[in-house]
Amino acid sequence: MKKALLGLSNNISQHKEKIKVWADSFRKFSDGEVILLAANSNEDDIKVCNELNIRPIPVVVEDTWYINHKRLDHTYNFLKDSDIDLFMITDVFDVVFQSDPFQKFDLENYDLFMGAEGILMSEEPWNTDVVNKVFPGEIEFCKHHEIICSGVIGGKRQQLASLYKRMYDKCEYGTNNHNIKDQAALIIMIAKNEVERLKIFNLNDAWAMHCSTSGPTQFFESWGLRNTIERRYNVPKMVDGKIYTNDNKLYDIVHQFNRVPEWKDILTNEFK
Repeated sequence: MKKALLGLSNNISQHKEKIKVWADSFRKFSDGEVILLAANSNEDDIKVCNELNIRPIPVVVEDTWYINHKRLDHTYNFLKDSDIDLFMITDVFDVVFQSDPFQKFDLENYDLFMGAEGILMSEEPWNTDVVNKVFPGEIEFCKHHEIICSGVIGGKRQQLASLYKRMYDKCEYGTNNHNIKDQAALIIMIAKNEVERLKIFNLNDAWAMHCSTSGPTQFFESWGLRNTIERRYNVPKMVDGKIYTNDNKLYDIVHQFNRVPEWKDILTNEFK
């Protein structure tokens, strides 16, 4: 079974070190190919990809203000014609792998794999604000559902292609009152049971940890997120330079590590 890591980035040559962490940490634990949709790329960007042993796929994003959801269409177009069976599709600048991200996939029972952030929509103001701005009236469908992160998604090629096409179409249907639409679209789709054969890993499953809500960021205390996560799950912790669950299970993926300054250098130093 062919496997790959897939992401999209613009300004690649300016972000070589970040992309190297993403690619090299993945390759440490997986023999899958690393593929980067190279948005608005130039010769220097392609050269960086070649130096990092990443396959570049040049694409054009005309309005980069909306790159967060415009990438969905480019991802779909790549997936639909690919001969690779299994993908991890993630953000690029803020993802580091600590072990094989495919190892927990139950491919007999599920086609798609995502990670929950540990808190409900009604408990976190940023996602609620985006839904209200982009998809007016739809907050009622999802306010009691846990936030699912769109920045780390894995699964089978065909089902991922279908998911990304539907996410993109929903984003295009939404208003332009916010430039980041993809996660709001995904959360609503899941709340409406529009995503079949989906496995959602929670924080205690040790698959993906999203630092924006589950790590010691500036909002962890001020928004009361620590108390919420402690009540519902265990609070992730750093031990000897790695991120674990409170009961000492190593997370496969750490996302948004750059939002925790005291973690960033420790997690990425090996790959610099």
